[in-house]
Amino acid sequence: MSAPLPGHHAPPPAPAADDEYAVAVVGMAVRLPGCDSLDRYWEILAAGEDAVTRRTQQPGTFVPAYGSVPRPAHFDPARFGIAPSEALLLDPQHRLLLEAADEALEAANVDRVRTPAISIYAGVGHNDYERWVGTALAGQPGVDAQALEVTNRGDYAATRVAYRLGLHGAAVTVQSACSTALTAVHLAVQDLLAHGSDLAVAGVAAVRVPAPGGYEAPLGGIGSPDGVCRPFDQAAGGSVPGDGAGAVVLKRLGDAVRDGDDIWAVVRGTAMNNDGSGKSGFAGVDAAAQAEVIRAALQVAGLRPQDIDYVEAHGSGTRIGDATEWSALAEVFADVDHPVRVGAAKGGLGHLREAAGLAGLVKAVLSLRHGRLVATPHFDRLPSDLARTGGPLHPLGEALDWPPAEGRPRRAGVSAFGLGGTNCHVVLEEAPPRPREHGQGTDGAQLLLVSSHHPDALTADLDALRDHLDLHPARAADTAWTTQTARHRHPHRGYAVVTPEGGTRAAFDADRLRVQHGRAPSAPPEVVFVLPGIGSHYPGMGAGLAATDPVFASHLRAAVEIADALTDGAVGRSFAAPGPRPAGDGGRVDLRALLRRDGAARPPRRTLREVHLSLFCLEHAMARTLIDLGIRPAALLGHSLGEWVAAVLAGVIGLDDAMAAVARRADLVVTAGEGAMLGVLAPAEDVEKYAGDDTWLAADNGPGHCVFSGRPDAVTALAGRLRDDGFTVLPVDTAHPFHTPQLTRAADLLGEDMRDVPLGPARIPIASSVLGRWLDGETPTPSYWRDHMVGRVRFKAAAGLALARHRVLIEVGPGTARPWIGQSDPDAVCVRTVRQSYEHVPDRQVLLEALGELWTHGVEAEWQRLHPAPGRRTTLPPRSLIRRRYLPDAPPPADPSAPSAPVPAAGTPATAAGGEQNGPEHRPDPAAGPQPPSTVGGYLAERFRLLLGLREVHPDDHFFHLGGDSLMGVHLIAGLKELTGTAVPPSIVFASATLGGMTREVEAWLAAAGQQQPEPLDDNESRRP
Repeated sequence: MSAPLPGHHAPPPAPAADDEYAVAVVGMAVRLPGCDSLDRYWEILAAGEDAVTRRTQQPGTFVPAYGSVPRPAHFDPARFGIAPSEALLLDPQHRLLLEAADEALEAANVDRVRTPAISIYAGVGHNDYERWVGTALAGQPGVDAQALEVTNRGDYAATRVAYRLGLHGAAVTVQSACSTALTAVHLAVQDLLAHGSDLAVAGVAAVRVPAPGGYEAPLGGIGSPDGVCRPFDQAAGGSVPGDGAGAVVLKRLGDAVRDGDDIWAVVRGTAMNNDGSGKSGFAGVDAAAQAEVIRAALQVAGLRPQDIDYVEAHGSGTRIGDATEWSALAEVFADVDHPVRVGAAKGGLGHLREAAGLAGLVKAVLSLRHGRLVATPHFDRLPSDLARTGGPLHPLGEALDWPPAEGRPRRAGVSAFGLGGTNCHVVLEEAPPRPREHGQGTDGAQLLLVSSHHPDALTADLDALRDHLDLHPARAADTAWTTQTARHRHPHRGYAVVTPEGGTRAAFDADRLRVQHGRAPSAPPEVVFVLPGIGSHYPGMGAGLAATDPVFASHLRAAVEIADALTDGAVGRSFAAPGPRPAGDGGRVDLRALLRRDGAARPPRRTLREVHLSLFCLEHAMARTLIDLGIRPAALLGHSLGEWVAAVLAGVIGLDDAMAAVARRADLVVTAGEGAMLGVLAPAEDVEKYAGDDTWLAADNGPGHCVFSGRPDAVTALAGRLRDDGFTVLPVDTAHPFHTPQLTRAADLLGEDMRDVPLGPARIPIASSVLGRWLDGETPTPSYWRDHMVGRVRFKAAAGLALARHRVLIEVGPGTARPWIGQSDPDAVCVRTVRQSYEHVPDRQVLLEALGELWTHGVEAEWQRLHPAPGRRTTLPPRSLIRRRYLPDAPPPADPSAPSAPVPAAGTPATAAGGEQNGPEHRPDPAAGPQPPSTVGGYLAERFRLLLGLREVHPDDHFFHLGGDSLMGVHLIAGLKELTGTAVPPSIVFASATLGGMTREVEAWLAAAGQQQPEPLDDNESRRP
């Protein structure tokens, strides 16, 4: 049965309770019997399915029924920076808790780097794994009592999550038996309300590995003799055990509303108490204490029993447990005048021990979200004694719609009672209504960012996001906002731009999708702004962006006002030209316009002053827009006219003075007479010899491109000679002899004019295409601008300067620098921000694609500034994991409680599902390679492989980046002492931490042995950088 879409009910009335003490549920994740996602869990609940696994029962007291989670031994250690060897040692409960906390934080759209105050309250179940793995791996490198303790004991469950996910709030392991999960929620809520943290994770994992496959059900015990759990039913005979794990992310309600979070439900109140000694025995239950904890939670919430519609009960399915809980509920809700529905997740999942409360809490949250109360599997009718005392209580034998009560939102209570007497109750309320979606530009283009920890996971994540938007196309703006502003960043990155015209599928087409499969650098790279000259300009350039981006429009308007005063409004009119018309065949490129070289059908020519000022305005506005988005240049690189824009950005000259100078420069060029220019696809040194008396090499742009300039007839003749000799030539759309001695007189006059213009030092370095060196803190003189006008453009040399310092360049205008940069350095990145005249694509789409491509290379914009108003965060598909199975080779120790439970062989390939992949489990295998050799390098390579559980190692492998820690370091150093007969100081061993560097450092120290004293290694010292 498909899950109905959330949020399709009428908005609830405004809540009456005090929001100051309310907490929002903003993210959830589950691993429960039969399901490993929230969507699948809701399908099971809505269909009334029983997810317990059963086999044919044999004679005897062993019942082959168990609520098993899918693939409990599968794990993706690379996601968390864990070495395969550590993953093998790690209790699968810790693994599942780590995955659940990570997924829940992802679902909550939490960027952990920008949210430092995150706490974690979590518990795990009984550990059956430590004895197995300790026996199976005894004697292997890195396997000792301390290593087994820190990878298996419950004490380290919460702190391991905090360490691996970088959480800096409280990290507390919680243990209260069957109420552990709700106890964690209670403590997390208290932490938030006390402002101990800004975000809190409550998690649990109760999973037995190897899975027992069943349980003993002796006569008179609490186990169901037929393997079916029937909470509150007249045929209830006991519990069925099961496994479960999961996490919820909590946030103060006011903060969640302020941040536009997707709120699943609201926690109005929580309470916890204990039975004390007023019961039959330690394992007994007490109705009075259960009733009291429910009343206390309602009091904290500021609510009455009358305000509750539904109770997700503990519902153990035992006679005594059900009767006791029913008595407590009947006492609390006795005076309520409407039906109070009662359900219990154990009917379909079994008793998940420490995780029982989490299964119930998530079930209640999903019911609130969907406006639907689901049936409890196997419920038929109440026992007669319970039916007589229930009052308004009604167990759910069938699913019901759940409309909000008049004047108040839907509300529910969730109970969990732990063996030993720790009782918890949580009061939930449906989420408040959300504001309407915001717009993101009139053309509706949306930039979606996707990042993953592995290239294969990135591919799966892109597919999942595409499918998500296919189902929810109206959420594109919210999805864009969420991926840009709220998601944690991973190194492998991709992006897509969704437009109303193209739709989701087009945005994700393989030939359109921009994916950076390399690792984005840990620190954002500095960028260079490349400011092109004339040649690729066209009327209306940037007009589409000005109509859809208010930031760009404001910067363009400021420049155009100056230009219009110099052109009688002509520049402003040019930006009013229409944007690109749709391509007839749906393509992005007009091939005829691209190939046209004769000027046919071109728009009327404008004055050179208009052309220069239009291009100047566009580039200046685009540069200022990028700076406003947080993308600030570390250096500037201008080509001809573009260097004037660079001078303004660097603070060399004011905007008004620069534009007046550019206008004067254009007029002076016109006075020099007609000219022509010719592009040649060849290195300048190969064709410079073709220059004659009336033609000159005007620009050396790159290893495969240069430009000649001169008198029209001479340039035409030059083109013929070059073609005859096999060179490819392209005419440049201009009628002037730029950068030639023909402009000498004009350049002299410009230099004289510049003497009256205030000039200052370059505050941002400029790679000068006049001098072929940096202008850094230096003031270009009037003679510099004279030479800039008449001399050769040494762009290749200037670009070489920039590329020697920087790897990411941004072309801020409609230029052609990208191929020139690529010819100079294939590893460099040059991103364009403005379309070419022949492209049929909206201007805003081009800018968004530029921001997406920059992001894949680690350049992070200040994304909020891209939007006209704050957006809403939306729940997105969980990120994919590349899971493999991690179990010892040796069979587990015999378990007398599960004689018929088969255990799969450890070599069995993993079963692919969702984001998982087939593949053998990773584990150290000392017999797979040679024994430790006598050389230092050989020994260290073998230790790397064995300690970290790697199949092969390389010189640049980093011990800590691959999951090594100080405990493994103890073994590494101890082995070095055994090999060399001397104690090598830890500061020497870990000076580099790469295999190659470590080898060199140790060998160098040994060569000078006796000159330094060894350092003791503190076992508790962290060696991780």
